[in-house]
Amino acid sequence: MITKEESKKEIILKMHSKREQKKKKKVRRQKFTVISLIASMAVVSAVICTQTAMAINITEINEFSGTTKTKTVYTMKKDSVGELLSKENVTLCDNDKINVCVDDVISGDKDIVITRGKEIVIVADGVETSAVVTKADVHDALVEAGYIPGETDEISVDSGGDLKDSSRVELVSVSSTVDTVNEEIQNTVQYIDDASMPEGETKVIEEGSVGTRQIKSNVLYRKGEEISREVVSDTVVAEPVNRVIAIGKKKTVSPVQASSGGVREENGTINGMSYSRKITMTATAYSTSPSENGGYTVSAMGNQLGFGIVAVDPSVIPLGSRVYVTSTDGSWTYGVASAEDTGGAIKGNKIDLCYEGSVSSVNQFGRRSCIVYVLD
Repeated sequence: MITKEESKKEIILKMHSKREQKKKKKVRRQKFTVISLIASMAVVSAVICTQTAMAINITEINEFSGTTKTKTVYTMKKDSVGELLSKENVTLCDNDKINVCVDDVISGDKDIVITRGKEIVIVADGVETSAVVTKADVHDALVEAGYIPGETDEISVDSGGDLKDSSRVELVSVSSTVDTVNEEIQNTVQYIDDASMPEGETKVIEEGSVGTRQIKSNVLYRKGEEISREVVSDTVVAEPVNRVIAIGKKKTVSPVQASSGGVREENGTINGMSYSRKITMTATAYSTSPSENGGYTVSAMGNQLGFGIVAVDPSVIPLGSRVYVTSTDGSWTYGVASAEDTGGAIKGNKIDLCYEGSVSSVNQFGRRSCIVYVLD
């Protein structure tokens, strides 16, 4: 049976227990309030930091491994690019390329892009050089290194089709072009007979000209040296024109070989022809060439020059006279001639005998003493 004393103690203990529980609840409420306040402050601080910090994207591209990765970092400090990369444990090697200068101060409006590179050996037409490239594709890497491969050039690597597992490239230039060559087509000489020209004389009737042919060829070069040539067209551009030369066939009497036989002078006649005068003269000879006759081919009396026409001094022998000419020593005879030409050097007892022949052959006559019979 519980005494009053015991009941009072129990009541007091319960009161103390309730008080302790109230104290604990109050402490818990205070702790929760502090924690909530701290959490709220952290959130606000994070929001404030996020709103004021610079967001920088760092992208690493490695075509040789086939990877590309990007991460976003925040910074409030005006670090340099190099300092930021160091903080983020991003290494930059000598062969790598970066889109900004590592000494530049970080700018929030420009991301950082790092392209991983590697050193390769390029052998171009036997000449070896080294270059740092960031492209795994061989063609792109050559262009990056300053080479512009042609469509027909030969490109090879040590292994595979790209530079992922190779660092040596060989480039052999192969090109083709159309080569045009003009060649001469030789003309020929055509000779024709001319009965109106003294025998042995020649005259160019047509100078003629060489022809031209155009040859086009496809030429293939390897390492700058020609390795093949294929003719694709052979066209005659201009036909050759033959050179035409006339050859004289007219028989003439050479002044050197003129005969002296059959001269008979008797009773005022020479070979049966009567004469009125007999004159000793100096004889020379001239050809029918216009070069010796002031450009003319006819005598002073208008007749065609040729053998049998002689030039005289009209004051000694009148023009139109018939004469007979023979040497004083009987070594040669010109025969009957017509005195119908003149000459600036033919004065006094001089006579110029016309021969059909080349200038050089006629000039062999020289100066000779002769007798001129003026026929009736």
